[in-house]
This record gives sequence, C-alpha cells and structure tokens, in this order.
Amino acid sequence: VYYVSKMEIRKLQKTGGSTFLLSLPKGWIKRMGLKQGDLVALIERGDGALLVDPRYSEKEKVKMAIIEIDASPNFTREITANFLYGYDVIRIRSKNGITSEQRDAIKRSLQQLVGVEIVEESAKEITLQCLLSPSALSLKRTIKRTYLIAARMQEDAVTAIKDKDLNLAESVVVRDEDIDRLYFLMVRQLRSAIMEPYLAEKIGISPIECLDYRVAIKSIESMADYSVKIAEQVHLILDAKIPENVIESILKINRIAHEMHSNAIEALVRKDGVLASKTIAMKPQRNQAVEEAYKALANESVEISIPLSTVIDMLDRISECGVDIADLA
Repeated sequence: VYYVSKMEIRKLQKTGGSTFLLSLPKGWIKRMGLKQGDLVALIERGDGALLVDPRYSEKEKVKMAIIEIDASPNFTREITANFLYGYDVIRIRSKNGITSEQRDAIKRSLQQLVGVEIVEESAKEITLQCLLSPSALSLKRTIKRTYLIAARMQEDAVTAIKDKDLNLAESVVVRDEDIDRLYFLMVRQLRSAIMEPYLAEKIGISPIECLDYRVAIKSIESMADYSVKIAEQVHLILDAKIPENVIESILKINRIAHEMHSNAIEALVRKDGVLASKTIAMKPQRNQAVEEAYKALANESVEISIPLSTVIDMLDRISECGVDIADLA
C-alpha cells in the first residue's frame, strides 16, 4: 500500500480467468462499522471514478429531526431548515403543551413545503412527515416548470403596468407562493443528492450539476421576486397618464429580458454553449434599452418616474438573472 496524503493506492488482484479483486482499508472498514457479509454500493461517477458507499443498508432508514419548541423561538424556521436538509420526519415537542398559536404557525409554515403533512398530533407533540421521495420528481422538469411560472409572472406584471390592471397584479403576487414552494422542494432534492451520491445517480445528475442547478433555481426565484416588485407598482400609477413612448420603452426591455432568460434556460438544460454565449452577447442591447427608458422618464412627474423607474430596474435585474443562468451552461 502506498499513501498519498489521505488517498490510498492499491493494486488490482486477478483471480481465476476474469475476476478482479480490490481490498478495502481495514481502518475504514472499522470506522464504517462494516463486517463480513455486509453490502456496500459501488457507484460509477461521470468522470470514471468509482465511489464506495458504505450506507447501502441505510437507504430505506427514515431520517428524523426533533424540535423542542420551548427552547426554540424560531421553530417555524427550524421546520423549513430540517425540510431542506432532507429529514423525512420532524417531531415538534413542548413540555408545557403546544399552544393554539403555535399550532397555527406550524400549519402556516407547511404551506411552503411540498409533500409535508401532519401525521400525528397530541397536546404536547406534533409529528410532520415528508411523503414525497426525493427521487420521485424529475429535477430538470421541475426547474423548467418553475421557470415557466416565473416567466409568466414577469409578462403579467408588465401587462398589469401597461393596462393598469390591479387584479392581474395581485395574481402575480399570489403566484410567488408557488415559486417558493417549488424552490424549497428543489433545494431539498439537491441537498439530498449532494449528501447521498446514490440519489444523484438515481435522478441522473452529477455533483457539479447539483451546484449549477442550485445557482439556477435561485436566479429563477429572484426573477419571480422582481416580478412581484413590478406588480406592486401598479396601484401607484392607477390615476397617472403615462406617455406612450414610456410604455413602449418598458415593453422593449421586457422583450429583451424575456429572450435572454428564455435562451439561458434552454442553454442550461441542453448544455448549449453557443446559445449561452448568444444570451450574454445581448447585454449591450439590454443596456441601451434601459438607458433609453430612463431618458424617456427624465421629464415626467415624480408620481410616474419613481414607480416606473422601479419597473425598469426590476426588468434590468431579471435580464441579469438570465446572464447568471447562461454562465452555467
């Protein structure tokens, strides 16, 4: 055995006609608590490396977290954190009994978490369980679905500005909750895949893709947040008369931003470097459109210029989310 830092170099042994053997380090065997006859998983990574996972027999074990409400003023945040860390069961306990206000707070927190239900409830304990397996959903399809919701939110927010449609603006704000639910679900799935390589193999993504997708879904979530900010400006301009050239300048940025992030998502999913480069190359065009929009607002009243400057800024940021996604392709 030759040692290089913490890596051990071992020789393959051949027995019989075609069987190869490779011994495992005795110290590692002891640390993992393995014994003769135990099963381990061999996972071939995309780069050709072979991963030996000693937790093969633990794959079906339930991961459980316990939250003591009496010692945790931010227990709802702990619920979300444990969900994101991949816990299957979360037990919430209180020696003094769980109050009705605390129960309501717990139920409200579950509205953001896909697949989590209350399975047991008593005076002093509530048990939550995630009924959705991390491998049950296609991560790439979920990313695409989340993106389509966010992109629609942008279009509707800008339309609400153009038409002064308060109902449409309010619907954009409501849809942000769907984005948050899907975002948390994907973060849970990605964290589980990073911590458990067998799961990454099962859902068909590599460790580096886990990192890329984590950045991408945050950009999509930010797109939705910026669209909400646009929608929130509608009530400020209901009684204002907005010049047609100002509206047209905003619509132009909107079209450019949409093309940028639409191309970026396709480039990421298809690993298309040419399309990603096309997205990034649109930045000067975007910058010029933003500059023209601000110039169109220059002589307008404060009642118009302040909310519409916010709209322009948010669209600029949305387009930059497309650049961030394109950088990953």
